[in-house]
Amino acid sequence: MIHSRSRSSRERLRPLPVLVAILAGMALCLTACRSDGPTRPVAAVVPPPTAAANPCADPSTRYDGVCHTVAVGGKTYRYLLFRAAQATTKTMIFDGGGPGVSNLSNIDARYEQTQADAGKRGFNLLVLDEPWVVAPYDPQCRTAMSSFYRESTQRYPRPASGSAVASVRQSCLTAKGAATSTAADYRAAVGRIEQAEKVTVVRLEGYSFASVRAAYLGVDRPDLVVAVGSPFPVGASAAAFYAAEGRGAGTSGDLASDSAQAYYTTTGTDPADVDRATAARGLWQVTSTGDMSLSRVGYYAEICSALGNWPALAGDSLKAGSAVTALASLHAPCVGANGTESLKLPAKTCFTVLAGDRNSPWLPSPVTRRAKVATVHTGEHGKVAIPACP
Repeated sequence: MIHSRSRSSRERLRPLPVLVAILAGMALCLTACRSDGPTRPVAAVVPPPTAAANPCADPSTRYDGVCHTVAVGGKTYRYLLFRAAQATTKTMIFDGGGPGVSNLSNIDARYEQTQADAGKRGFNLLVLDEPWVVAPYDPQCRTAMSSFYRESTQRYPRPASGSAVASVRQSCLTAKGAATSTAADYRAAVGRIEQAEKVTVVRLEGYSFASVRAAYLGVDRPDLVVAVGSPFPVGASAAAFYAAEGRGAGTSGDLASDSAQAYYTTTGTDPADVDRATAARGLWQVTSTGDMSLSRVGYYAEICSALGNWPALAGDSLKAGSAVTALASLHAPCVGANGTESLKLPAKTCFTVLAGDRNSPWLPSPVTRRAKVATVHTGEHGKVAIPACP
């Protein structure tokens, strides 16, 4: 997801497209794949990060002056709060997407126009980062993730063993983990920010996975107004979603080749621009030595609860030579997730869906059944207009 910058008052910022998608543009495995954050070269030897005295300084953000942190349940959320020129408590969350990306990253964040537009409409602007960005990479988790990737490669087209997957869940994906964000954590973080900053969140706008963050808040904020372009189909079937993602993408049949094809298909990247080995690592977020990035822990923590019907994704019919099989191997830690019970969109939710969106194919679900959905037939993921939703 290489971002384009804001285009108009209704196209404020290109998203960090979801899915596996959190791949290319993150610059993690294309230009800076590392195991504990998004800014160091692949070849660097990276020790586990330690808690920074100023979490807004490492990794850095362009907006130090408005960057703050809030602690919830043993994890730290960084956030930006841009206040409107005319004092108000009314605040809008802008969510560029995810999961497994940093919305505050020096590489991608460009909020000047987003801030100006929110201010004109009488809102303060709030942007939250994902907690994995400043979390330490627990050594046991690091080992579990590397073993999971190694087994996924060795056993392909079968997924990693049950013991390898269980190790990832037990070492990395516990609700109390510093790198994991849950729906309850997110709700609590927003509530703490409101208290500390004396503001009230009344609206959420954004792209892609912003629809999921809206569903986190909708559980106890029925009056929240939600407007999302190119929304992720929160609550849909994982099997159907990834089948649509990888449909028609045939390849030669080992994990690297199938993963590269999935990468090209879901990101719209030209194979001439990114070689297959780099593309495959981009899908898995691994270094050239097989060290999986902590960003993938953040990704699993949210993606696994945003979709349902995970077991069907890993069915016996999957064979090598399919991008869908690579996606099934990647998402093995989600098979057994608790589902989408804690997700509910507010009554006033507006989506602009892009027909044929390969990054986030639209699939209706029980969570989205009451949303007002408008479909457009031209454009790209993250470049369609955010709906007005007055």
